[in-house]
Parts: sequence; C-alpha cells; structure tokens
Amino acid sequence: MPSPIEDSELVSSPVKSEHDAPPRTPANKNQTYDSEEVREAALRRELEGVRNINEVIEGVISTLNKAKGNMNTVSRTVGNASALLNTWTRILSQTEHNQRLILNPGWKGATDDLQSIEAEALQRQMAAQRRAAEDERRREEARRRAEEAERQKEITSASTTSRGGLRGTRGRVTRGIGRGGVSGSSSTSTSSVYSSRGTSGIGRGIGGTRGTGTRGSTTRGRGVR
Repeated sequence: MPSPIEDSELVSSPVKSEHDAPPRTPANKNQTYDSEEVREAALRRELEGVRNINEVIEGVISTLNKAKGNMNTVSRTVGNASALLNTWTRILSQTEHNQRLILNPGWKGATDDLQSIEAEALQRQMAAQRRAAEDERRREEARRRAEEAERQKEITSASTTSRGGLRGTRGRVTRGIGRGGVSGSSSTSTSSVYSSRGTSGIGRGIGGTRGTGTRGSTTRGRGVR
C-alpha cells in the first residue's frame, strides 16, 4: 500500500508531456551556421587587410605628390638662380668692356663707335650687293653660253642639211649632161670653163659636166665631172 508522501508527490508533479520538451536541433544545421560565421569572419579580415593596403597606397601617393611639389619648387629655384647668374655674368662682361674702353687711349667716345658700327654695316651691305651682282653675272654668262651653244648647234645642223642637198643636185645634173653631150663646130658643154695649157691645145674646164668642144686640127676640149 503506497504511503501518503508518495501520493502527494504524484499529485503535485504532473506528467511531463512531449510538447513541453525543448525542440531538438539537427547537428548538420549547427555545423552550417558555424561555417558561415567562419567564412564571414575571414571575409571581414580580408576586407580589413585590403583597406589597410589602400591606406598605405594613398599615403605613398600623397608622399609622391609632395615630392613632386618639392621638385617643382627646386626647379623654379634653380631657374631663378640660373637667371641671376646670367645677369651677373652680363654685368661683369659689361664692366670689363667699360674698363677696357676707359683704359684705351685710342677710344674717341660713343659717337665714333656708332660711326664705326654704321661703316661696318655699310661694308657688309656692299659686300652682299657685290656677291649678288657676281652671282647675277655668272648666271648671265651661263645663259649666254647656253644660247651660243644652241645657235652653233642650229648652224651646224643647217649646214649639214644644205651640203647633203647640194651633193644630190650635182650628182643628178652630172649624169644627165654626161650622157647627152652634143658636139658641134663651135658649141661647148653647159657650165664648162676652159683653160688652155701651153701649146698642147688640151683644155680642162672646171664644172660638174663633161662636154666636147670644137674639134679642130690642134685643139680639144674636155670637161671634168
């Protein structure tokens, strides 16, 4: 027979149902959640590293820009120093020139210097004019020689042409008259000039035909081609 204490415990502690128990989470879901957290943490670390690298690069770029500005400043300073040095050099050169003029006993003042400068300029101008005239004369001489050579060439060509025509004409006239010569008591061949030689009675004419002159007892005429 149960005791009263046990009965009271049974009454006071109701039976726990299955719905009151906490839900059970699968093990694989917890593992997926943990892996996502790890990946996100790694990505955050990489992002932080990239940001640090960007900051370093920006610092380097800023340093380079400052160095560029400093170099520009140095370059301007060097340019100004060079200009000052050139000015100082010109001043020293002018001072030395003035000193030489003052110590030169033959210096006659600035007016004489101006006259000398003008005379030198005039001489240079005259020399340039002479050179131009000489060049023009040479060009004219070359042109005249070319024209003379052209005229000589034309004269030579015309002379050669006229000689060829004259030779052809003489050959034709000689053949015609040589074949058709006429003998008579007192006629001679055309264009024949006779000359007597001694007492032989033989005459030789100058011309382009052969002919027979008067045939007598002592004289004979003969033409030459």
